[in-house]
Amino acid sequence: MLRKAAKAAVLTAINAYDKREGPPQPQSPAAWDLTVSAAGELCWEGVNLVDLGSQFGTPLYVVSRARLERDYREFLGAFTALYPKVEIGCSYKTNPLPGVIKVMHEIGASAEVISHFELWLALRLGMPGERIIMNGPAKTDQALDLAVGNGVRLINVDNMDEIETIDRLAGKYGRKQDVGVRVVTSVGWSAQFGLRIGTGQALEAFRRMKAASNLVPCALHAHLGTGIHDANVYFTAVTEMLEFARRLREELGIEMRYLDFGGGFGVPTVRPISPTDRKLIENGFQVNPPREGQAPTTAQYAQGIIERFAKYYDVTSADSPQIVFEPGRAMTSRAQCLLLSVLALKRGDRLSEYAILDGGKNITMPLGYEYHEAFVANRMNEASQQRYSMFGPLCHPGDVLFKHRNFPTLAKGDMVAIMDAGAYFVPNQMNFSNPRPPAVMVSGSDVRVIRERETFEDMVVLDRA
Repeated sequence: MLRKAAKAAVLTAINAYDKREGPPQPQSPAAWDLTVSAAGELCWEGVNLVDLGSQFGTPLYVVSRARLERDYREFLGAFTALYPKVEIGCSYKTNPLPGVIKVMHEIGASAEVISHFELWLALRLGMPGERIIMNGPAKTDQALDLAVGNGVRLINVDNMDEIETIDRLAGKYGRKQDVGVRVVTSVGWSAQFGLRIGTGQALEAFRRMKAASNLVPCALHAHLGTGIHDANVYFTAVTEMLEFARRLREELGIEMRYLDFGGGFGVPTVRPISPTDRKLIENGFQVNPPREGQAPTTAQYAQGIIERFAKYYDVTSADSPQIVFEPGRAMTSRAQCLLLSVLALKRGDRLSEYAILDGGKNITMPLGYEYHEAFVANRMNEASQQRYSMFGPLCHPGDVLFKHRNFPTLAKGDMVAIMDAGAYFVPNQMNFSNPRPPAVMVSGSDVRVIRERETFEDMVVLDRA
């Protein structure tokens, strides 16, 4: 009993400190360029989301083209204002909806792919090889053959074995293939990814590539993680990469044409759920949504990165390297939401009432480790005065979307909009006794289906009884 009371006291104290600026308040719909109609319904680009959910059914992904374009242009503009040779590659793995990817290409993004499928998709969408960069920790011989045969601009190797394979394939197609190395710095992801600078692995890879007959080593690549909110992580990695590029020039005579700094930038409307958050939630406390100023702005990232770059290269010279970014989340996260409907309401426990929705962990995996805002799309003018735990429809005890969050009083048929569904929702979705959702894109008053709802027949079309 004493131990339990002590734990409760500690959590109460942590919660009080966490809420020292006041109780948790939902983020404003304006953070996603959403508006609210006079009837209290959520709208995007003037299109009523409740009407969309009724027309196309739920679950339903909704993409805002205007928001997609805005985030792309704001990110790119922050960097090109300081250094003109900056390019954005569309990270296919972040949101593999072809309709979303195609818009990214139309507004100027190149393609960044990490698998055979993604390379195939880029080519199918009409991307010429010179606008494709291939990354990834496990490239099959078939994928590399497709890449080299189609003249992709750059292949960043992830292990020593790839060097010999790419060299052989380049010889087969009678071409010189530009290559780089995914390096591991002192910060960010490591494990199965890349070759370490600190151990000499990355330097050895460049030696081997320089000695190969058909390879042109000319690039460095890094990818530090996902949802990063600490700008110093990026600044440390960039500095280490720039110093390594200097060493390659001095020791091996290799000049960089591309510095691919990857992605991983966090967005201000999503934050990781910490171990402390998890303990608070499990014990009935609400945690704070992201607050303004907690995530660095793109302008702050740009300033810090280009300042460091300028210590090694002349930012006014046409001969300085091209900087490449692959900021998947920063491009697509805020441009997409997921609409779900309330299927049933149940008397809950002492902490909250229960609501069962028509989509669960099969299509909302990031909710397990990230804080995402959620609105009751048809009750935006009503106060959030009732606490709910929301569950999906799966016959699985882990099918939890939210626990102990305040919402307006719900009724069957109400529509819930989960925000920032444009990053890692679609690639992580699965069939768990349910078909995958459709997606529509709004562009002004135009609404276009960019993915049809999966049917039961689609789910078993490859199976044999």
